[in-house]
Amino acid sequence: MYDNQDPLSQLWQRQEMLQPDFTQVSKKWRKVRFKQRCYVALDFFSLVIPFAIIWIKADQLDIFTLTLALSVMSLSVVVVIYITWLRRFSLSWSNVPTDQHIQRLQKQIQNNIKIATLSLHSVWFVVVMFIVFYGVLYFFEVFPVDKLMRKVLVVAAINTVAMPCIWIWAARRKKRFCNELAELNQLLKGTKN
Repeated sequence: MYDNQDPLSQLWQRQEMLQPDFTQVSKKWRKVRFKQRCYVALDFFSLVIPFAIIWIKADQLDIFTLTLALSVMSLSVVVVIYITWLRRFSLSWSNVPTDQHIQRLQKQIQNNIKIATLSLHSVWFVVVMFIVFYGVLYFFEVFPVDKLMRKVLVVAAINTVAMPCIWIWAARRKKRFCNELAELNQLLKGTKN
């Protein structure tokens, strides 16, 4: 009979194998699902509120400004639909075995990374849209210059405060989700060996 006295082999066989706590994974999945549903509701309201404002103010806007605003809002609808699609794993009914929870959690974290990346890129896109929107209004002389400048200054002030905050928030979320995915994958590799 072969007697293996190799110290490395003995050390390998004595190592403990960490088993994932599947109840913790299921709990985390429920928390992710709740957060994603809240984000979908927030995304929905981010569309409804501007559409309501445009609807209420429609009689005060000329047709050009109204068309331009509705075009920007239509683009926002497309983005919200895409983001909602990325959240699809957490929106479905989840009475499934734990291994499917894990797969859905992995996929949702991967999609969260995509959402965070989209949020990062939306910062510069919003600034470009702001410049184009008010540039077109200025070019076609829709408003008197003094009224347009007041609007530009208010929106520029809001963007100056909000956009860096959104950038920092999205960058941190992307980093956090990348770390979560790496940890989850590492945990799952430990169970497969």
